[in-house]
Amino acid sequence: MGLYEHELNGWLDQALPKVTRILDVGANDGYFAFGCAAAFQRLNIAGDIIAYEPQSVHCDTLQKTIPLQAPGQPQVKVVQAFVGAKDNGIDTVTLDASDASDRTRTLIKIDVEGAEEDVLAGAQSWLAPSNLFLIEVHAEHFLDTIPKMFAKHGLKLNRVDQQPLPLLGREVRDESNWWLVSDLS
Repeated sequence: MGLYEHELNGWLDQALPKVTRILDVGANDGYFAFGCAAAFQRLNIAGDIIAYEPQSVHCDTLQKTIPLQAPGQPQVKVVQAFVGAKDNGIDTVTLDASDASDRTRTLIKIDVEGAEEDVLAGAQSWLAPSNLFLIEVHAEHFLDTIPKMFAKHGLKLNRVDQQPLPLLGREVRDESNWWLVSDLS
């Protein structure tokens, strides 16, 4: 979708036409959510995009960006909450408790700085072959434990490593940073 984390562009080019909903867990400033809205518009997909973000400063940025979206783009809905294993009724929700009645053709992006397994524990109803996952991990042991969790549901994840950009070199990111993405084959 751009230069930042460009390693994912090829996978996203194949994945986005297969889905009609994005759940952006750990949306931060909305780079991914709004990038998907623009991609959906280019692909003529009238989809839903829900951005989950617990930090109020980022939610404010997300809310201020919504009116700036291009006409015709799917609107991004912002949910200010942590996403975890249990819904506490205050500031933490689960994906399993979301009001989405159709749990198919969804791309779930997770970037939660170490809470990946908690998010997935509360997202068991989404672990289905019709859904795609893009999970950013920051601890090497997740490269083993998360694919095993998916394998129990008959799902396969592939690892994507950081790659330097030709001419520009490596992005300034922690070297302990990888992605696990749904196998599209």
